[in-house]
Amino acid sequence: MRLLEFAALALRNLRGYALRSLLTTLGVVFGIASVVTMMALGRGAEEEILRQIDKLGITNVIVNSVKPPEDTNANSQRSWVSKYGLRFADFEQIVETVPGIAHVLPVHSYSERAWEGSRKEDVLVQGVTPEYFAATKLRIARGRPLAAADEAQRRPVAVVHQQLLRALGHFGDPIGFDLRVGEQIYEVVGILEDEEFQGLIRKALASPDRRENEIYVPYSMVLSRIGTRSFTRRSGQFEATDIELNQIVVEVGDKADVVPVAQMLRTLLERFHENHDYEMVVPLELLEQRRQYQAVFNMALLLIAGISLLVGGIGIANIMLATVTERTREIGVRRAIGAKRRHIMSQFLIETVMLSAAGGVLGVIAGYGGTLGMEWYTGWEARFTPDVALWALAVSCAVGILSGLFPAWRASHLDPIRALRYE
Repeated sequence: MRLLEFAALALRNLRGYALRSLLTTLGVVFGIASVVTMMALGRGAEEEILRQIDKLGITNVIVNSVKPPEDTNANSQRSWVSKYGLRFADFEQIVETVPGIAHVLPVHSYSERAWEGSRKEDVLVQGVTPEYFAATKLRIARGRPLAAADEAQRRPVAVVHQQLLRALGHFGDPIGFDLRVGEQIYEVVGILEDEEFQGLIRKALASPDRRENEIYVPYSMVLSRIGTRSFTRRSGQFEATDIELNQIVVEVGDKADVVPVAQMLRTLLERFHENHDYEMVVPLELLEQRRQYQAVFNMALLLIAGISLLVGGIGIANIMLATVTERTREIGVRRAIGAKRRHIMSQFLIETVMLSAAGGVLGVIAGYGGTLGMEWYTGWEARFTPDVALWALAVSCAVGILSGLFPAWRASHLDPIRALRYE
């Protein structure tokens, strides 16, 4: 009951100086609002990157063929066909020598143009095995993925993105549609979920010349009909390349074996690829790096929060010290009629906590509005969760207690006789 009485008295005192109380809380309001907004944006960015990494497959190790730097030695012999990248022998050695592997998935790609009437689109044809869809988490919206029978019988079937067919002007039933790609005709058997590959996904799952449109066809069919040599024309230049495998996806059986398997793959490939015509992406390592970066980012947020709230706490302490001076006679009267030091100290502490708590509530509301505004303006994904709001309110109350300790102690230790004579 006495605590409720102190709270009612504190509320009455704060309402007596409403404008001053509001201005006092602004430091806490802005500090809490900025922290809430930054934490929401930081969490949103973290979850988006983690989703992208998870789509790569935490137990996967992805190796891509890359074009090595050109030899500028004048005595070196240049061929009109560039031959580099992963080889069939690499695939066989990985299967035979590296333990702890569940699947080794070869990928052979080539660039071509898809036609429908007078419309054309540049596409990247990906020759993959049926297991590739599960390993890289490609989801089918309609139809079916590639099947084992398609691979065994080398059927000219394809799984495509819906936006490719839209770009070609086909808006009918996509399943069973005959898609012309170069000189080949592929029957569409599946449509992938609409998904935009960006950032880590594009870097890890793509060959360097990847296009926006991808077509997934049986791996054995691509090798038998197209072969390993491809020809491209870019800006009036003609380029011929001979790449046996554009990518190898190694699916590890156990998450604990991912790092050892990745190290073995590095050792194996470095031995047979002195020109470093490959790159390796380990999603698990990317995940660990991201967590380390996030830990540093969280520490920076705490530092910024500490500085912002320190300013707000100093403002509250300053106002409360002035309040103690203004209410010196009141303190003397209360001490004279029997109030103890702990009662005076509790009274002023409750006032500072109410000030900071009000600033915390307003700061959370302002931070939520700022989060929505930043999300709308920048297009970034934000993640506002209740625990962020509870954490902010707890911190604001802690600021109130810390900033009010000295003013409350000073008020409780005033000499009652001198306080009664104070004018």
